[in-house]
Amino acid sequence: MTAGLLLETALSAELYRLLLVFCRVSTALLLLPGFGDGAMPPRLRVLASMAIALCMAPLAGQAVPVPGSWTVLAALLSEIAVGMLIGTLARIIISALQMAGQVIGQCIGVANIFTVGIGLDSSATIGAALHAGCLAALFAVDGHHVALRAIADSYTALPLGMPPGLSGSARSISETVAQAFHLALQLSLPFLLLTLLFNLALAGMNRAMPAVPVFMIGAPALLFAGLQLLGVTAPTILTEILGAYALVFQPLR
Repeated sequence: MTAGLLLETALSAELYRLLLVFCRVSTALLLLPGFGDGAMPPRLRVLASMAIALCMAPLAGQAVPVPGSWTVLAALLSEIAVGMLIGTLARIIISALQMAGQVIGQCIGVANIFTVGIGLDSSATIGAALHAGCLAALFAVDGHHVALRAIADSYTALPLGMPPGLSGSARSISETVAQAFHLALQLSLPFLLLTLLFNLALAGMNRAMPAVPVFMIGAPALLFAGLQLLGVTAPTILTEILGAYALVFQPLR
């Protein structure tokens, strides 16, 4: 009888720990690039979350007896908040690529602010192409392992059932947003300079030869030059994004 009670208590503690780990993992996967995209079937995401939670449960610390109802609810909300923090940091840094793609499309004349794009999150054509290439490169170089390792390492900084600090979370998110805007500006800067120089050249041509339709000549030329520049800079753009993605989880380790 005593052994049965001990086994029941141990089993309940293990299931409670697994539930908490599943909440953190599933919430993070819901927001992580690739895992949380609309193309990922929800059932497959749930199965992946369960498999990852089973593997990470031993890393989350020792199992504890199931506490009261309100304590369980608070622990579940804390785990969901930690998972949201991990996924949000990754999603913000990847959004820099979409912002840069929108600016690049505006510069070379293949995007319009009033149109809806063909890619994820209604991004413009260039942004959708760069985003798809970034996801392919991310999984090709095992970049998704960085996010999974960050989830496992987060149990050191944020133990099981402990909510993330508001000040630290706000600072991490604000710093990541600033880094994303800086990265988007840095990646789109060559195209901004190209557009500036090209428009200055067209203005000079229009001033010298008013009868020449410079827009009919300049728009295809700008598009051709912009696509050529995009082909040259695309590997560097993806490298910078992947490098920033690898470092975005440092505050959680």
